Amino acid sequence: MGFNVPWGQFGIHGTLEPGSLGWASSHGCIRMDNSEVAELYKIIPIGTKVTIVDGPYGAFGKGFRDLKSGMYGSDVLEIQKKLKELGFFYGTPNGKFGSATEEAVKKYCANNGLYVRNIIDIELQKHMGFELLE
Repeated sequence: MGFNVPWGQFGIHGTLEPGSLGWASSHGCIRMDNSEVAELYKIIPIGTKVTIVDGPYGAFGKGFRDLKSGMYGSDVLEIQKKLKELGFFYGTPNGKFGSATEEAVKKYCANNGLYVRNIIDIELQKHMGFELLE
């Protein structure tokens, strides 16, 4: 079983190492006890929408985090959308922080009289108007 997001595909699957359950040791997959995965497979129809909630702050999960090239997630996607809305990001927002996002961040900083950086730190997220609302 699996789910797709703009920045990749992730699985919902069992594991041969049950001691690894409950730890953030994968790169986005949901690992479960094999018997629970078998039960889900029996009762959940293909195409069922899956929503992953990682904290009370919606796309920002547990709060703001410093973002840099190579990172991905719903927070990156929201920032890309904002940068596109403001005319700094020219690609298609996909939740992956790559060179196009880095260039957009630099242009945003320069245009707003801010220290030009290639990361999206908490200060910059707040400057862009993002707030943590539950």
